[in-house]
Amino acid sequence: MKIAIIGSGIVGLSAAYNLANSAEVIVFERRYPLYGSSGRNSGGITPMLGSKELIELAKKSIRIYDSVQGEVNFNFLLRKDGYLKVAKNDADLDELEKEYHLQKSMGVKVREVDPYEIKNMVQGFNPKSVEGGFFGEGGVIFPWPVIWGYEKGCKERGVEIKPMTQVSEVVVEGGEVKGLKANGEFYKADFVVNAAGAWSNEISKLAGVELNNTIIKEEICVLESLKPFIDPYILNVSNGVYLSQSARGEVVGGILGKEVSNPETSSSLDFLIKYAKRAVEMIPSLKGLSVLRQWAGVYDSGKDGLPVIGETNVKGFIQANGLGKYGMTIGPAAGELVAEVILKGKTYDKFSPERF
Repeated sequence: MKIAIIGSGIVGLSAAYNLANSAEVIVFERRYPLYGSSGRNSGGITPMLGSKELIELAKKSIRIYDSVQGEVNFNFLLRKDGYLKVAKNDADLDELEKEYHLQKSMGVKVREVDPYEIKNMVQGFNPKSVEGGFFGEGGVIFPWPVIWGYEKGCKERGVEIKPMTQVSEVVVEGGEVKGLKANGEFYKADFVVNAAGAWSNEISKLAGVELNNTIIKEEICVLESLKPFIDPYILNVSNGVYLSQSARGEVVGGILGKEVSNPETSSSLDFLIKYAKRAVEMIPSLKGLSVLRQWAGVYDSGKDGLPVIGETNVKGFIQANGLGKYGMTIGPAAGELVAEVILKGKTYDKFSPERF
């Protein structure tokens, strides 16, 4: 069995890793691993999510991270120091409480915290900036080692990874995939997996399939190092600001993204102004710190907020995209589902492309 995977992000490499022992796998990457959203995010991971399906994938993915880094002998720099969701108003706090009850019912370790408990958790936190929040399991993983580790594991299992190789055509005959063309060459394949993230709509069109995932652009920056004092990953659900601190003391943060029409990764001064104001409101001691670097990333989201995973009406063309802002949180489990779709013929109605 020959399988072609388009995209070398967390989903594409996780799928390749799980397929490699049963098939001949080639991964096609238009630029290089880490070019897409898997290399342009802040690394926050948690099962503190708002739907049963996403919580299940997140819990499974965290277990996979623990096991895979041992299997491939590569440290993913996973820190399970907790995840903190805060809200500036009662309406948003009520929404977090609804999520809390769902999370608790599914065995997620989470509890409510008031502003002054948050202040005790995070030195210098301004308790007047929020109404309250919820603290639970999760933390931060460093995206680069994750991709490097999965890439290492894939190659050790015989996967060929082809960087700087752009797919120009998905070859379909009689409603069935026959392979693809990339950099002027034809590659035969029994299955083609579309794990192209923000470019998944474009790849779908090459196969004559309509996808229409939403494209989201998100900007992030890194501030100069301070002695580590922020243990949990912090997300303010009211204004979209999130931040954490690396082991080197750098403060990494951004603002949840907005829908755009096309994938592009330019950064802006407008983002920096908004982020600085909102981050300093929560943690005043960040005021005056220098910005070391700034960047933007793009990702795609299924129209109903859930991933798109499964075979399309073109036999052998598999969607593995639409993970939204939860890519690092649910990517490893999503890759396993892709392998089960191909190797075992499984379908997952909640994620199936046919649900649209």
